[in-house]
This record gives sequence, structure tokens and C-alpha cells, in this order.
Amino acid sequence: MSAQPFTPAQAMAGVPPHVVAEWARCRPWLEAALEHDGGHYGIDDVWREIVAGTATFWPGRRSAVVTQFWNFPKARTCNHWLAGGDMAELLNEMQPVIDDWARAQGCTEMTIAGRPGWVRAMKPFGFEPIFTVVRKRL
Repeated sequence: MSAQPFTPAQAMAGVPPHVVAEWARCRPWLEAALEHDGGHYGIDDVWREIVAGTATFWPGRRSAVVTQFWNFPKARTCNHWLAGGDMAELLNEMQPVIDDWARAQGCTEMTIAGRPGWVRAMKPFGFEPIFTVVRKRL
């Protein structure tokens, strides 16, 4: 990976220049992922979540990930909110690092909410489907 994650503690001190540069470089991959978000967020909304410390930005060489913590009474989950770019880098290089980091943050599981292709892609890495979400626009 080309940089360390941008964590909530850094958000309190301001956005480091290298993070701004990495964001600009990785932004197109995350914008492409947002095309499948259902229209809930725009790219500027994602940036605000990162700066506010409610999401963590993971820039890779050819890809990027944004994660968030989901806290439940019996579990702390690290959720892959957005991911885009080179799938091999995401799965083989970035995912193990994110797993280790999430464990160190007290997470007991990792989740991904996404299109059906993610189920197939993540199965070899220990992921399994746990529920299906459907939507009706009102």
C-alpha cells in the first residue's frame, strides 16, 4: 500500500497534505463505486465522513477502500463501505492489512455490503453471506 490509513485521530488535527493528495489520486475509483451505492452518498459526503473521523480512507497503489465501524451490543464490525480499483490489490494486499488493523481496533468481524459479485470474490477470503437487502423507492 502506498500510505497508511487516514484515521479519526488525524482528522482532529486537520487533514495532512499527503492524504489530500492521495484522495485526489484515488477519488475516481471511489466515485465509480458510488455509482452502485443507490444514490445515498456523493463523493463529497464520503470525504466529509473521512474528515469527521467516522470513516477510514485506505489508499493503495492501484485501488482504494473506505471502511467504517459498526458497533453492536455483541460485536464490533469493520465494514467495507466503498472499494474500487484493482481487485487483485484489494484482495491480496490491502485486505490482510485491513483485517489486522480491524482486529487491533477491537473488531470481531468484517463485512461488505455490495453487489452479488462481492460474495463470489470474497468467499476465498473467509467471507460468507449473512443476509440480503432489498429496496423499494418511495
